[in-house]
Amino acid sequence: MVKISPEEELQTGRGQVRQLQESFLLQLIQEDWPGTEPVRTRLRQLKLAPLAAEGIRLRFAAAELKLPPEEISPAFRRRQLAAGAGLQLVCREAAAGWKHIYPFVSEANPLQVYFLIPAREGAEHAGRASRFLTELGQRLEAVIEYECISAAGLEVKGLKRLRNAFASCLCTLDMTGRPGMGSGAADAVMPVMSWLSPEEERRLLQMIETADTFAFERELVALFGTDKAAAKPSANQLYQGLRLLLLLNVAAGKFAFRGTALCKYLWNSHAALAACTSPAQLAEQLSALGLLVMEEVKLARQFPERALAEAVRKYVERNYGWELPPSAAAQLFGVEEGTLTGSSSST
Repeated sequence: MVKISPEEELQTGRGQVRQLQESFLLQLIQEDWPGTEPVRTRLRQLKLAPLAAEGIRLRFAAAELKLPPEEISPAFRRRQLAAGAGLQLVCREAAAGWKHIYPFVSEANPLQVYFLIPAREGAEHAGRASRFLTELGQRLEAVIEYECISAAGLEVKGLKRLRNAFASCLCTLDMTGRPGMGSGAADAVMPVMSWLSPEEERRLLQMIETADTFAFERELVALFGTDKAAAKPSANQLYQGLRLLLLLNVAAGKFAFRGTALCKYLWNSHAALAACTSPAQLAEQLSALGLLVMEEVKLARQFPERALAEAVRKYVERNYGWELPPSAAAQLFGVEEGTLTGSSSST
């Protein structure tokens, strides 16, 4: 029998906690939460108490490994995973040297690493995110053979605006390669960082989750227009498009009971949105993605005794850190409580 030393057991425990922490940070972006208190409770359980502070100010940063075009095909999947593993290792080692910088990844794209960076008091912490990314860039340049880019989004106040901060980070990351933008990409997004408010987010999410395609199309036209000859989308419009993309991802995560393929596809669609040549094309892309999500919603609602019950069960499994009573689940999924209780008893 192989004996495990106390040191190895401690390292194993730390590794498991780190995995849970990273998984939950990703869930904060991808999940629909009934309020911030369950989030704070789970953060404390996972030894992430600094993130549970009332009125916390935070931002996201990201690093991405850019493979040559010939190595992006599925035939090079093994090489992509190896390169991603190297990127993640360097990013975690760099973050470990800073207090309260939390890295996390999504299995949908191993070539990207994200960082949640809460603000800290004191003049010595000014420019903390940019100093961290400078150090990270030096580390990556020393050991990674491919090109790496990095960017930080804008700072927001409160956990309710978490997805605003993440969309800002995606926007600056996608715009980093644009000629003439560089580090000014984040400042270009400033005017719309208040979009969406929690109330507006709830309204749009309900629109998607009731599969109201007409209302969704109307929202897209109001935001982006229909003129395909218009200039390339502005930073503000790209931010708004990415913010809607995150909402579609939230809805897909709740109702896509047949697997994770749709969620992964949505997660990796931000680069396609950034490549749009006009606001109208951006709207077309979001419309197509929205139809995919709403078809999944319709399918789940057509068979509540099986599909909807399975969607709710998977949601509860992912969020096992806190109890989800039937009334809260019914509110999240926009159905009558009796529908869920009846479905649960029959499965």
